[in-house]
Amino acid sequence: MPRLAIVISAWGKSESLEHTLLSVLENRPHDCEILVSLSHPYADPYQLQGEVRFLPQLPRVSAVERLNSAIAACRAPFVHVLASGCAVDEGWADAALARFGDRRLGSVSPLALCQDGGRVFAAGIQYRTSGARALVAHGEPQLSDNVEATLVGPPIFAGFYRKAALDFLGGFSRQLGLPQADADMGLMLKQAGFTTALERKSRVWCSTEVDPRESTWRSSLHAERLFWRNVSLGGRSAVLYHAGSVAAEGIRGLVSGRVLAHLAGRAVGFLGSYARHRAALAELSSRAICAEPSNESVRVDAAHRLLGQSGRPSMRSASQS
Repeated sequence: MPRLAIVISAWGKSESLEHTLLSVLENRPHDCEILVSLSHPYADPYQLQGEVRFLPQLPRVSAVERLNSAIAACRAPFVHVLASGCAVDEGWADAALARFGDRRLGSVSPLALCQDGGRVFAAGIQYRTSGARALVAHGEPQLSDNVEATLVGPPIFAGFYRKAALDFLGGFSRQLGLPQADADMGLMLKQAGFTTALERKSRVWCSTEVDPRESTWRSSLHAERLFWRNVSLGGRSAVLYHAGSVAAEGIRGLVSGRVLAHLAGRAVGFLGSYARHRAALAELSSRAICAEPSNESVRVDAAHRLLGQSGRPSMRSASQS
């Protein structure tokens, strides 16, 4: 059985996919499998079927569902999610996998660098009290010493995960889009007692297209869902910060002419998420994995006991229905 599964999400052009495939095939570790989740037809002109598993297109499903299906097809205990448009260096996977000797670690973020100049593209992702997801150190010439202080997990376009942890949580949330699913997963892993890390020796070179974009309406809808799914983590001030952020976004929408799409997406996201996701998060908080928030070892041990059981926590199932 391979140790690592590399899942390439092909949501860009065929040229971007081939650029990423070439890079991965040239630098892959020996004990790995490579899967490609296709969002559009691909003829495989270089006949890579023997080295790469091209997963069939799934009609009428979201990008998150395609990614979850690809992860479910993996046989390895560790999964590397990588977007087409990324390139990797020799040893990038080995450096990240070495960190998983710590059984508490649920995910590792590689250092993502801009292809056109070497500036930092992302040193993971952060989640602000207002509910916004952002790339850590984006555009910075170098990393600060405390860059990991705000890290909640790896970005959706380049991240390493312990597969058992992903399976335990039921995969990335289908209620969100790709630009929010990574922050949600990072927060859920933290709730389950797992930690995350940045591995600076694991380098991924990114084009600007790898961080997915959505329409104004979908972006507002999914951002609102992300906030209410995780509102209990921000304390009492979270709602006030969130209201201020939404108001500022609305003002920017007036300037750009997208205020109606912004407000409609926020309204639908709020009405559909508030009661359901607060109840779901309350259920998670009552489970054994979060019974002792002040005792890290109790939370981690309980999470790993649950990882050995069959089935998934009802929280994730409820939040996806």
